Amino acid sequence: MTALLVCTALGIEARAVRHGLPSGDALVLRTGMGPERAARAAARLPSADALAVAGFGGAVREDLRAGDVLVATEVRFGERALPCPWTPFLAAELARHGLPVRTGPLVTCDHVVTGAERGLLAERGALAVDMETWPLAEAADGLPFAALRVIADTADVRSPWAVPAYGVVAYRVLRRIGPALARWAAHASGADHPTDDDHTMDDDHATGADHSMDTGRATGTDHSMDTGRATGAGRRTGPEADDGSVSREERPFPSSREG
Repeated sequence: MTALLVCTALGIEARAVRHGLPSGDALVLRTGMGPERAARAAARLPSADALAVAGFGGAVREDLRAGDVLVATEVRFGERALPCPWTPFLAAELARHGLPVRTGPLVTCDHVVTGAERGLLAERGALAVDMETWPLAEAADGLPFAALRVIADTADVRSPWAVPAYGVVAYRVLRRIGPALARWAAHASGADHPTDDDHTMDDDHATGADHSMDTGRATGTDHSMDTGRATGAGRRTGPEADDGSVSREERPFPSSREG
């Protein structure tokens, strides 16, 4: 059994995450982009002691910058939500490695979120969006689970020239999350429940970690990605194993949508 299974949507995300993971007992699995492909992958996940979803994400609030790491406190899909109780420990580990961490709700959508819809999600408390995390969070079924997204597509982009530069910044940050993920998985798989004295970090909290990344010097030629779609271009994959999981208990998320 694998100690840590990390699911990513894209090959470029998988390569970045794999770069920072210690060699040995960790597996990075590419699911393909979108909730349908993620759901197919979720039905056949290899056995693991801990499950994480990682990759790029799109901010819905203007105070999130490219390269910020969102660790989800809960994952939302429509009017449903699943909590992520291991967030404080992982967020603190990432901060300890010098990464700019935020914590708060992550929303999975089945389409690219733009314009006014970002504002609506922000009003409901969300910090970022992706297209894959929800079905994988459901499949965790009691396993230690974490979801993190490095912001590559910000809500305040004013110039198309900023998009490829932001993507490069996000890629470089994603390459650095591996040690914290490995430390979290080792801790989580050896304990029944997270405790308040393990690590503490407030919801929607930004750490004092240095965020001195020179996006002006980044170029879109370093790595190819479509950050305008938050998670880039999709590719197919097919994990082989069945984990036999059933859904964790969900809680409804009250809607404030108008008409």
